[in-house]
Amino acid sequence: MKVRTAARVVLLNAEDEVFMLQCRDLGDHSRRYWFTVGGGAELGETSKQTAARELAEETGIECEPSDLLGPLATCRVSIQFSTGVLVQDEVYFGMRFTEDIDLDEAMWSDREKAAITGARWWSKEEVEKSSEVIYPPELPFLIDLVCAGVEPVSPLPLNGPGGAE
Repeated sequence: MKVRTAARVVLLNAEDEVFMLQCRDLGDHSRRYWFTVGGGAELGETSKQTAARELAEETGIECEPSDLLGPLATCRVSIQFSTGVLVQDEVYFGMRFTEDIDLDEAMWSDREKAAITGARWWSKEEVEKSSEVIYPPELPFLIDLVCAGVEPVSPLPLNGPGGAE
């Protein structure tokens, strides 16, 4: 089984809302889900470097890896797509950003351009009450950590969708 290494950013604005992207399954457009900014590591990158690069690529927000809070949490996810299963070891970081985001698709890969169908800020309450699929399920807890500026001594383990602890 191939496991991809990834990093994600819990990005909060001044109102403590979290920024998420909506993606669709490229093989079944009826399957949609929301997720935090992030993606797969490139060869030789640390998790923080991956998170900073993905943040810039997906939102246009540039930061130094040291600007990120964390690592906050880790989890192994196993997500069933129409084309197969994605197994990914994820590391979560946090960041506050108080300016508006002007999404620029120029940095997106062709796959991201085809898959990403929406982007918006969500309040913690909206995340908790939503009937939409949101990854990770423990996002409200991560929002609390970023709001408090709390960096755990070691990353906290999350269960994640289909995750195996």
